[in-house]
Amino acid sequence: MTKFSRIVDVLDLFSETDTLLTAEEIAEKLQVSRPTAFRYAKELNAAGFLANYSGRYSLGARIITLDYRIRQSDPVLKIAETVLRQISDETGCDSIFCRMYNDEIINVHHEASNNPVGVSFGRGRPLPLFKGSAGKVMLSLLPAGKLQKLYDKNSHLPEVQEIATEWPDFKRYFAAIRKAGFYISDNEIDAGVIGIAVPVYASGIGIIGAISLVMSADRLHMINPEGIIAVLKQRAADIGTRLAELDN
Repeated sequence: MTKFSRIVDVLDLFSETDTLLTAEEIAEKLQVSRPTAFRYAKELNAAGFLANYSGRYSLGARIITLDYRIRQSDPVLKIAETVLRQISDETGCDSIFCRMYNDEIINVHHEASNNPVGVSFGRGRPLPLFKGSAGKVMLSLLPAGKLQKLYDKNSHLPEVQEIATEWPDFKRYFAAIRKAGFYISDNEIDAGVIGIAVPVYASGIGIIGAISLVMSADRLHMINPEGIIAVLKQRAADIGTRLAELDN
């Protein structure tokens, strides 16, 4: 592992519960020497990625700056924002765009509707890997080898056991989702919330992410799920087409 990778690992140590860390705590968590942890913290502080509060470090302001730049310049996000706004206006439901980073499903944009639904995983927060419409749609598109690695690593988790207790059944479960091209979750992440997700592809790029429409369970009885799925698939295709055109 390179020095750069180890320095980036420092940023991953911070969470809602670990908001302030000393260099000694960083050393313990990363299993590095105290001088090395002090050097990492010093370099990150100088670059603005960490802020120093009398020897205790928190995430720095430069991360907020980068988040702003992503919102303004990321072509995927800019296209997705426009499309999700259309979806929310047409359906009266919240829409979410998720992407997969390593082994995490991340909510990168949430477009609220006139009938907002309280979801616990807002922008920037990882969603449960084996729960929810967006996560399951994206997992269904993984190569079999990578999906099996995730299964082997997480087969002890209750949410994985609920899907299947053996790899062949787990594989068939996600193969069915892949074949359908969508997934509807029912109270899987937040109580009383339904999610309907479809994948987003771009020619020459591959899988980009997933669009998920979220609504209250009561509202599901007021819509036509087949019609909603057709709309989502068309909007996902629109995103993929527009992204592919960027290279032309």
